[in-house]
Amino acid sequence: MTITEHTCITVACDLCRYVYDEDEYTAHFTDLNEARKAMTGTGWTVTADRKVICPSDDPDHKAAIDALMPPEPVTQIPGQLGLDGSQEARL
Repeated sequence: MTITEHTCITVACDLCRYVYDEDEYTAHFTDLNEARKAMTGTGWTVTADRKVICPSDDPDHKAAIDALMPPEPVTQIPGQLGLDGSQEARL
């Protein structure tokens, strides 16, 4: 019997440390690109700074995803009336 050491990569949520287990077992990947590809389409979020966030629906996970979103666009033009029509909208 030959015993060989292999290095592999596993993925865990950066918020709750939940380990990615697509089929009820811990998935092992050979490199980072393979791990990132596996996360695509599974509901996990991979950020630009290489963090991963699982699809849990609790307030902490929602806040982390919201923080990644760009700011809401400003849709009012200077001089435009407010929605109630009573005063000029402020930017």
